[in-house]
Formats: sequence, C-alpha cells, structure tokens
Amino acid sequence: MDTVRPASTLDSNPAPPPSLTPSSCMHHHAQPATSAATRPPQQQCPFVTRGRILLMLVASMSFTLLLVAHCMYPATAPAVFYVCWTEQRRKLQLGIVVPPSPPSKTGTSSSSSKETRLGQLPPEKDSDSDSEVGRRSMRRRLPQCLIIGVRKGGTRALLEFLNLHPAIRAHKSEVHFFDDDHNYSLGLDWYRRRMPDSRSDQITVEKTPAYFVQDRVPGRVRRMNASVRLLLIVRDPVDRAISDYMQIQSMRLSRGKRHVPFERLAVDAVTGEIDCSYRAIERSIYHLHMAEWLRHFALDRFHFVSGENLVRNPMAELRKVERFLRIDHKLSRRQFYFNRTRGFYCMRAAAAQEKCLASSKGRTHPDISPNVTAKLRRFFAPHNLRFYEMVGLDFGWNTS
Repeated sequence: MDTVRPASTLDSNPAPPPSLTPSSCMHHHAQPATSAATRPPQQQCPFVTRGRILLMLVASMSFTLLLVAHCMYPATAPAVFYVCWTEQRRKLQLGIVVPPSPPSKTGTSSSSSKETRLGQLPPEKDSDSDSEVGRRSMRRRLPQCLIIGVRKGGTRALLEFLNLHPAIRAHKSEVHFFDDDHNYSLGLDWYRRRMPDSRSDQITVEKTPAYFVQDRVPGRVRRMNASVRLLLIVRDPVDRAISDYMQIQSMRLSRGKRHVPFERLAVDAVTGEIDCSYRAIERSIYHLHMAEWLRHFALDRFHFVSGENLVRNPMAELRKVERFLRIDHKLSRRQFYFNRTRGFYCMRAAAAQEKCLASSKGRTHPDISPNVTAKLRRFFAPHNLRFYEMVGLDFGWNTS
C-alpha cells in the first residue's frame, strides 16, 4: 500500500514543469514530461506567412497598375475594371449617397415611403429640389443625334435653331471625330469628354458636315451606336457647289493666294464638260455618299431637312425635326424673326437677346456664266433623281 511521504522527504531538486506551446496556436494543456530528444518542435501561427504577405503585395501593385493604365490609356484597361470604375466615378460625380433613413412613427420603414436609394435621385419637392436634381444628373454623354451634312447646306443654322429647345444640348463646334483618324484613335471616351453636360432626358447633338462625304465614317458611327439618329440637311446642289467654292476662295484670299474663277474649276478645259473630280462638285452628288450610309443604317434612322425651306420657314422644318427626335414641341415662332438686312431668320434667345449667324453665312454669290449654270443643272438632274428615289423625297431642284 502506498504511503504518503512527508514533504521533508521529497527530492530537493524537483524536475522542471512541462513546457507549454503558444496559447494563440494550441489549447493550453499541460503535457507530460518528456526528454529533450523526444520533445516535439514548437508550432508556428499559420496566419501570417511569407506567401500571404507576397500575395497581398502583388494584389496591391496590380490594382495600382490597373488604375494608372485606366487613367492614362483607357482603351487598355480591362473591360470589367473599366465598367466598375466608371460607374463608381459617375456616382461620385453625381454626389449620390445613401443618407440615414429617418425613423418612422411606428418604428419601421413603410414600403410606400420615399427613400433616396443608391443610384436614384431624390424625389421632386419644389423648385429648389428641381434645380438640385438637374445639377446632380448633369454629365457628359455620347451624342444620340448627329448632323452629318451637307457642307454649306445650312448645318450651322439647323444646329443653332435646335439648341433653343430645352431638350437639346448641342456641341457648338465641329469635333471631326469620325472623319479624322487621329481624333478617332483617341477613343470614344475622348469624344464623350468633348460633349456638353446634359441630363438623362436631353439629347446631345454634334455637327460635322464632313461626316457625310467620308466613306469610313458610317461604319465608325454604327460601331458607336447603331440606334443613333441622323440629320441630313440638303440644298440645291448647284447653289451648294457655288457656296462651297465661295468659302474655299475666301480662305485662299485670306492666305494671300490668287483668285481662281469658278468656271475654270468646275468645267474641264479639255472636254468642256463638268469636272466631277472638283471637290465642290463631287460633294453635291448626294446619292453617291448616301448609298454608303445606307449600307450601315436603315432609312428610318435619317431625317432629311430642306435647306431652302429652313431659310424660308424655319418653324415648319423644325416641327418635323422635333417629331423625328421624339421631343415635345417647345420651339415657337416668337423665337425667330426675319432680319431684312441679312436676308434670313435670326433667333431670340433667353431674356429677349437677339442672335444671328456669323457674317460668313449667307454670302452673296458671284456672277456665274449662264452657260456654266445651265451645264451644271443638266449635269446634276439625273443625280438628283437618283437621290430622290433613294430617300423617297422630291426636293424640286430639277424644276428650279
């Protein structure tokens, strides 16, 4: 039978207590004493390792590189990253936040209560609220409508008249995005940043008449937006060619170059026939250029404006454009008045401010030889008929 020895009889040099493993990695239990040779190695905490530290560094560097690439070269950033970052940036620009919801009287939020949610604008309350909503929703957008031509057909007047409409936001100058290879290489984001700020219920309009006569443009426009609305204002091709000549000659004279008569440029000196290689003549052969556009867009994506009617009765033409763009009839006759000195209609903007087109518009045509004018009319007659058949409209140029 075991007996209990008194304390004085115990070994004066007792064995050391068993070692303990770190409490953060193992349960804190006493282990039986073992010799140094058989003691298991201490375990390390597996959470912080060299591999994980390296992984975090690589992820951080990758995100930084993607952010720099998106800022400097948007086209090279991955599509998913671009979409996510653009959406977040849009929300930051709009200042849309989620304010704390005020507690209801019952202590719970009603399903019918008007709350401001992420990505939604606050409800309209009064005029101050309307102004705030408009400010928040303003941003730059790609054009939903393009005025593609024709040069010297009345594109500037059409753009300025439409810009009086509250649902229209027009870019004032010609961007030349689709016809200029360098500009086009800068990408759609560069193009969008050129546009004016607009609300979601407004239409952004851009005008570059050179678009109509460049074969590479229709395909590029379609790749941007296959549903874009296209405005083409056309004019008697003989008058348009002479106006085109006048603008070119004005630029030549301003540069100190000599004057060249229209007849010498428009008529081949050898054959005596109209020289269709002269750019002012070639731009007026509308069906050649329209055929290329119809290879990419259906006819219902176009609206054709009569340049002659826009000068005589702008409201009649603008009503048709409003219907085509599906916007309310907001333009009125009070916004236009006939300027007898200039010989065409000018505008009355806000606060009764009157505005006319630049003095370079509506130049007086030079005296052209009647024989050359008659030759031009005979030359364009069959081309006009082909254009009428192509678009289903008769502009009456062959009877003028």
